[in-house]
Amino acid sequence: MTEERLDIQTERLRLRPLEAADAPRLSRLGGTPDVARMMLSFQAPWPEEAVLRWIEASRYRGRLGFRLAIQERGSPDLVGIIGLGGRPATLMYFIAGDYTGCGYASEAARGLLAWAFPRFELDAVEADHFHDNPASGTILRRLGFVQTGYDRATNPLRLEPEPITLYRLTRNAFEAQQCNS
Repeated sequence: MTEERLDIQTERLRLRPLEAADAPRLSRLGGTPDVARMMLSFQAPWPEEAVLRWIEASRYRGRLGFRLAIQERGSPDLVGIIGLGGRPATLMYFIAGDYTGCGYASEAARGLLAWAFPRFELDAVEADHFHDNPASGTILRRLGFVQTGYDRATNPLRLEPEPITLYRLTRNAFEAQQCNS
């Protein structure tokens, strides 16, 4: 499957490849201290040139290690980002402030995972969140992720390692949850 054909539709959302045209909006939405401190690879400020490099590195190339734009169906506006890192497969997501609380992170994750589990023959997907982002933990648990432990991580705005909570979702648990929905 080529990048151009990777287009995942959910009830309200479209997950599509990131484009250079997304850079200005992503720079504004993701480049604030409140957002960037929750993400491993965002910066604040986040210059458009750096965002363009990040987008290029995020392209889907037929394997894990990609990110997609999240947009409302029928709207060109970027409302967030979702992706799957390499082995072990790791889920990441970000929803812009005006769109939080709408269930978009959960819906986008369900759509991506429903596509990715069979596509990559994954047995499980991992995820994590910083200790001061409990809303992300709520989303992960709602998706069926189970807490597996704790670790520490840094990012450009967290110079000292800070606690993160680790999660795991097995393919069997995800499929069982989808059957019960």
